[in-house]
Amino acid sequence: MRFLSICFLLVFTVCTKDEEPLNVVARAGGAVLTKEGLAFASVFTEKERLSYIDNWVNTELLYQAGGRVGLDRDLLLETKINLYRKKLVGQAYLETKIQGMVSVTKDEIRNYYIDNKAEFKRLKSEATINSFILTDKKEANRVRANLEKPSNNKKRNEMFQRYGVVAETFADGLLNPKINKKVFGANNNKYIGPVDLGGKLSVIEVIKRYEKGTYLGFDSVYDKIYLLIYKRKAAIKTQTIIDSLKHDNVLEINTNNI
Repeated sequence: MRFLSICFLLVFTVCTKDEEPLNVVARAGGAVLTKEGLAFASVFTEKERLSYIDNWVNTELLYQAGGRVGLDRDLLLETKINLYRKKLVGQAYLETKIQGMVSVTKDEIRNYYIDNKAEFKRLKSEATINSFILTDKKEANRVRANLEKPSNNKKRNEMFQRYGVVAETFADGLLNPKINKKVFGANNNKYIGPVDLGGKLSVIEVIKRYEKGTYLGFDSVYDKIYLLIYKRKAAIKTQTIIDSLKHDNVLEINTNNI
């Protein structure tokens, strides 16, 4: 994903004034970004597309400013650009090869979890909560009342959909101090609020609390372990691929000329 993100930031559409494109999304000096040039970003969220456009504008403005003072013809920069391009192409080759060579099984992940369980001990108390932020006191009280209804209650379920609330897990100290004190305090209340946060009101449902020193569940660390094992295997395969390329190609390093 990191490699793809770098490539995305390097891709842009430049057109001259004589070839004025249709569907202009953004313009920076003499360059334009078209709707077609942004097509690959259709998988992004609206916020990510806006961020990409902002990066495109900044990149164009700096590039054009550098060009006006001749930096686009600087030999050192040209060498760096060529080297960077080679690294990108090489990294793409590695990722393509490794994808078919590296796999991680669920048993490997489970065994790592069992053998290294101490790594997954909670250093602080944690709580999984549903958090509603509102501005109207009457609506906040209504949310609190609906939260206390059974989990299969229609009004309760509609309320979650309306506010787009999903459960999140927080460690002690990461919440607003007023809320943190109530969530991790001695009372252990399941429903909290409305709590006045200064212009906004918070209503909390505590789904579950976890004491300091308890272990993170296997499902919650599954992705983290998967990525760790994958990276370790990928590093070994990378060296294998490079060694194979060295074996198959003529190499010469003349230390007398260094």
